[in-house]
Amino acid sequence: MKRTLESGQVTRRGFLVGGAATIVTVAVSGVTLLADPARNWAVELPSFTPDQARVLLQFVRDLFPHARLVETFYAEAIAPLHDEAAKDPATRELLASGIAQLNTLAHAPAGKSYADVTDEKARVAAIRQIEGGAFFAKVYGATLTPLYNQRKVWPLFGYEGPSSALGGYLHRGFNDLDWL
Repeated sequence: MKRTLESGQVTRRGFLVGGAATIVTVAVSGVTLLADPARNWAVELPSFTPDQARVLLQFVRDLFPHARLVETFYAEAIAPLHDEAAKDPATRELLASGIAQLNTLAHAPAGKSYADVTDEKARVAAIRQIEGGAFFAKVYGATLTPLYNQRKVWPLFGYEGPSSALGGYLHRGFNDLDWL
């Protein structure tokens, strides 16, 4: 069974046709706004600088790489990190130092950041160097559930949502994943 996206949801093709394959971060009135160039979506992250928001977005995309997911899902996944950083200075410092470490380890050119490094192998090597640290654990733990618990993500992976209210999966085609 082929699944389609709900109306109004940005598709990958729509995103690319909208004029961008990359994310642009815009500072508006001192608030970091993470958005695509066509302004199809935006997430406000005032606790982060524009570069920090871009690095976190790329980092989470590298942690959970799915070609079928557009950046809006990843931006929504880092929103809880923003909320925690806004309330807790220790979290804000942990994230800032971790982002700085990522920038250094990814060998970003002068004046550039981890998010600007196009060599995926260099980014993955940087991640491998920090995967045992507090920054990695914090970002991984804080974004895993928010990324995969978005209802609009579920159909992209063939998950039809909870079925306990519908009598369970046994008689509902639990084995109908066409992409696996």
